[in-house]
Amino acid sequence: MIFCPEKYLKEIKDVNAELSELKGFLNDREAKITLAKFLRANIGFTVELISGVKLAAYQEIHLKAMMNRNFNMCVFGRGCGKSFMAAVFCFLQCIFEPNTKILIAGPTFRTARFIFNNLEKIVQSPGAELLSQCFGAKAKRNDQFEWQINNGSIVAIPLNGEKIRGFRANILVLDEFLLLPEEIIKNVLMPFLVAPQNMKERMEIREFEDKLISEGVMQEKDRMVFENTSKMIALSSASYTFENLYKTYLEWCEKINSPEKGEATYFVSQMSYEALPEEMIDKTIIEEAQAGGSSHSGFLREYCAQFTDGSDSYFNAKKMEECTLKTGERPHTLMRGDPKKRYILGIDPNMSDSPNADYFAMAVMEYDEEKKQGILVHTYAGLGNLKNHVNYLYYIMKSFNIVFMVIDNAGADTFLSACNESSLFKQDRIEIKTLDFDSDLEGADYDLMIKNVKNQYNLENKRIAFNQVFTSNFIRKANEYLQACIDYKKVWFASRTASDETSFNETIALNIPLELMKT
Repeated sequence: MIFCPEKYLKEIKDVNAELSELKGFLNDREAKITLAKFLRANIGFTVELISGVKLAAYQEIHLKAMMNRNFNMCVFGRGCGKSFMAAVFCFLQCIFEPNTKILIAGPTFRTARFIFNNLEKIVQSPGAELLSQCFGAKAKRNDQFEWQINNGSIVAIPLNGEKIRGFRANILVLDEFLLLPEEIIKNVLMPFLVAPQNMKERMEIREFEDKLISEGVMQEKDRMVFENTSKMIALSSASYTFENLYKTYLEWCEKINSPEKGEATYFVSQMSYEALPEEMIDKTIIEEAQAGGSSHSGFLREYCAQFTDGSDSYFNAKKMEECTLKTGERPHTLMRGDPKKRYILGIDPNMSDSPNADYFAMAVMEYDEEKKQGILVHTYAGLGNLKNHVNYLYYIMKSFNIVFMVIDNAGADTFLSACNESSLFKQDRIEIKTLDFDSDLEGADYDLMIKNVKNQYNLENKRIAFNQVFTSNFIRKANEYLQACIDYKKVWFASRTASDETSFNETIALNIPLELMKT
């Protein structure tokens, strides 16, 4: 369904019909202007002509909206191609609007880089010879990609406060909008759209108008009206209803539906995989994603672009969000622990490297002795071979003061044996030993087991691990206990590192052994 409020309705000239009425010859200037009008009015034809890419009808509709509205939000399901569409928008905007400065940003550099890489792929593909001639110098650094085009530029950066404050742009393309902190959007991004790019030109026009008015040649009502050309493109999959994306979605929809016509214009789109042309859908992936049920909240958000409230899960997503530390609060996610703190490690081993297998997972929790709380500060999820998992555990052991370790019994002995026999562990004389513990015991037997484990425990000798058998009884009790810990805020989740300038700079300054961190 497509809806357009009455305030946005206007008579649009049929450029093709107008041009078909042309007779005779055009001089060079007239020919250029006529061609520009034709190409601007026929986006699908233009894209195919200069890049060799044929657009689907829905892509052409969205691109027209992006080029004609100040604020655009595209909430798409997986496979709808929002990153590809953003790449096409970038070169179209720069071609039709000279001197355009586009800033592509995301919660990580990887997300911003993905759109830039899509753009590169289009420009360098066969059939894009005309498009490639529009682009100039290209520069790539570890934390910034930039490409010159038509006296403007397209820049991709990670979104942290310090980095983005040093840039100027009139078009913001924000990928994974749901992961961007509200504070950065309001306090850092929105100010970008306040100051126009052509400020000098506007000031000169105003000064000239003032002079004409003072001389009685012109009246106030005849002043030039400057069109707002700044744009924000927000791209995202759907979120929970308690998150900022949904709040922004409602605000923009309200502004669209409001009878009041403001200076800024808005476009909001919500698109499920079901709306895609049949030839663009990989049914095997959809069937795999539907394994948990087509009404499962994760599938509804990721593939159907539907916002969900998060209450249908065993662990309430809203309560987990409330247990997440805010931007700037400590601790943030850590690459290296505080030597004065104590950390607990959980491991769910999986030796398979099949792409359909579960991840080999590790999670590090910082123990707050004063508040008797645990804070999740570091996680690992890998599908690589056993050596990679061994290397990563070594990195964790050297980077965090691990005082206790819980491992799923399925695969625990094999993994610990591989670790203890590895050259890395041997060179540092690290040998992880296990404790005899049965968590299914109850009452007096359980109390006695705890006393025995305390006697066995030896941090200096690294007798700090125990193999947990995941019986149905334990799983039930563990889930209920974790749920209670979340309800009563005994378990917390660290704040985002990339969202806070200080935390980000501290982290990138660390000397991290990257060779140990392959997944």
